[in-house]
Parts: sequence; structure tokens; C-alpha cells
Amino acid sequence: MGSRTRMISQKNMTFINFARSHAQSRVSIGFSCAILEIQNTSHSRRISPLEVVRE
Repeated sequence: MGSRTRMISQKNMTFINFARSHAQSRVSIGFSCAILEIQNTSHSRRISPLEVVRE
């Protein structure tokens, strides 16, 4: 009984660690994508701050 519960807890720990690292990588990927998007839009439009205020 005792060894069986230890195996289950070890599986849960590895799953939790995997989920945590997976979430961190997803956040970093989304963050870099957002930065790329901002850079692309600013380069393609080249809007000056005055034009943005006028709108």
C-alpha cells in the first residue's frame, strides 16, 4: 500500500512540474509574439504620435 501511494505521488509531482514548465514556455512564446506584432505594426505604418492624437 505504502509503495503504491508513493508511486502515484511521484507521478503527480512530475505532471505538476511538466505543466508548470509548459505554462511558462507558453507565456514566454506569447510575450515574444506580442512584441513582434508591435514591432511589425510600428514599422509598417510609421505613425507619428501627432497622427494618433488627431484620430
